[in-house]
Amino acid sequence: MLSFAPSFAVLLSTVALAVLARYVLRKKSDVSALPSPASKASWIWGHELEVFEHQACEMYNRWTSEVGPLFKIKAAFFHGDVVVAVDNAAAGHIFSQSERYVKAPMFRPIVVKLLGKGLVWAEGEEHRHQRRLLAPAFSPESVRGMADDVWECAEKFESKLTNQILSHGGSMTINIVPHTSACTLDILGRTAFGHDFNMGDSTEAREISASWHKDVTMGLTFSGFLAPILLYTFPWIAKLPIPAMREDGVTKVIAKKLASRILEKGLLTDKGKDILSLLMKDSRDMKGENGLTNAQILDNIATFIMVGHETTAGSLNFTLLDLARNPEAQDRLRQEIQTFGQELDYDSVQKLEYLDAVVREGLRLHPAAPRTERVALQDDVIPLSKPIRTSDGKTLTSLHVKAGQASDSSFICGRCSDKPAYLQVFHIPFATINVNPDVWGPDGREFKPERWLTPGALPPSSDLPRAIVEFKVILATLIRSIQFRDTTASIRQVISPTLQPVVDGKGGLLPLHISLAQQA
Repeated sequence: MLSFAPSFAVLLSTVALAVLARYVLRKKSDVSALPSPASKASWIWGHELEVFEHQACEMYNRWTSEVGPLFKIKAAFFHGDVVVAVDNAAAGHIFSQSERYVKAPMFRPIVVKLLGKGLVWAEGEEHRHQRRLLAPAFSPESVRGMADDVWECAEKFESKLTNQILSHGGSMTINIVPHTSACTLDILGRTAFGHDFNMGDSTEAREISASWHKDVTMGLTFSGFLAPILLYTFPWIAKLPIPAMREDGVTKVIAKKLASRILEKGLLTDKGKDILSLLMKDSRDMKGENGLTNAQILDNIATFIMVGHETTAGSLNFTLLDLARNPEAQDRLRQEIQTFGQELDYDSVQKLEYLDAVVREGLRLHPAAPRTERVALQDDVIPLSKPIRTSDGKTLTSLHVKAGQASDSSFICGRCSDKPAYLQVFHIPFATINVNPDVWGPDGREFKPERWLTPGALPPSSDLPRAIVEFKVILATLIRSIQFRDTTASIRQVISPTLQPVVDGKGGLLPLHISLAQQA
């Protein structure tokens, strides 16, 4: 007994210190007092399976209406509570403090498998370096310089649909998804890499389309839901034969093969301001001094091939659906476009006020990345747009967070891994922020381009001039001569991995009825 007493005392002291540590962490953090949804969380999946099983950000919308713009939900696999930040000031603060809030660790392994270690994967100084070197490709000068290529691709798209309509007796129903993807891929190939995908008809374009569809389909399955959670909880599990984790995404494999060919072709010239030239110039000028390696260049080319065209196509698809369901808005837009006749150009498109309103409304309601996740690396005080009531009846005007603050269960699980025991995760659902009634009013979820014609309306934070110009040109070209109507199909909006339309459980489907529009 005497020999056991010191050991027992040490054990008791250790337990006491652990309990005290958890108490102190909780006292210095407001997270534990945040309100939470009334819906009962699964003991193993938390609230995350419920989020996955519904449309993009639908549950965040419901919970925001129920408990307010800042709340906590239960994470899967006993991890700490997740803070959902719909409050504009809170979300803005998190994104403005990139040193304190980084991409969540469950996000990056999936990006590596789907896209590689390019700009989307990069973090910290590496991410800032890549953004700086690519900035010239997104300057007003470069955006204007790519206008001719964008117009040519958009007009080929319009001509392709027009010919199909005529060959089907004047009207038909099509799945618009492969057509918009082919157009945006062609634009990206020409403007970013000097590569022609032949409006989706090249072998490369067809391989990319088919492989991306496979990756999207995988993301809709339970295995696709499970993969990032397992990778985060048990990093070694990536070696097990689980379909969603067994190998790199099909798209990544194909995109990197294409990237190698593009890189070989581009080695002879790196004088331009397109994305390929800038990547190659950085590698040449900074070789041995933190310049990009060939592997990083390949990953960035592959990333832009996929994300660069799919993001625009996704928002465009749902905006066409909105116009199909709102014929008065579509007719008003067509009338504005047709006042310029067939001689639309870069400058005239910028003058179309209603077109600008439609594009901004489409980006607001259908952001290509409806949600993102961040992790707090440092203690912080997050400002709030308005006070909130906590679960214990107190009022908060700001949120105090501890780096890595989490619940008891994740404290225990954390000791069994090589990750910090405490990890504070934030979900930032753009699709919910963009319809927040506190900002957009009670009709925030409705498609109303007119709201943008009112001075003082807020733009979505993620829109970029390059993407907006491309969006405007394609939309103006199509609406000018083609009429879109709703088919009444039940279309769901899901995340896999970007915004995707789903019909009857099948991804990449958005049927629209098309016919030739009456000319003014």
